[in-house]
Amino acid sequence: MTESALWSAMVGVLLGLCYVVSSVFVVLFAQRSSQFVPIVLGGMVLRMFGALVALVIIIQFPIFPFPVVLLALTGAFLIVVLIGLFAELMWIIRRKA
Repeated sequence: MTESALWSAMVGVLLGLCYVVSSVFVVLFAQRSSQFVPIVLGGMVLRMFGALVALVIIIQFPIFPFPVVLLALTGAFLIVVLIGLFAELMWIIRRKA
């Protein structure tokens, strides 16, 4: 794995962790509210839009001192987000039961 691919994967993991952490905060906020579903769905739309904007900016504009490896960036991002979404779903199911 080249150095650029490693840095790209680290950026993808960082972006994915930001997505997952913001998801946890939205769920915690929604559990204190009487409108759980609208808050969670609205937060999901905002997170997806924010992640899309961040990915487009990272991919299209040379903001890093290394060339971005698209496969490493998106692969790492998707793996972290899918693991985080699965963990969040299990957390919500166990907490409601």
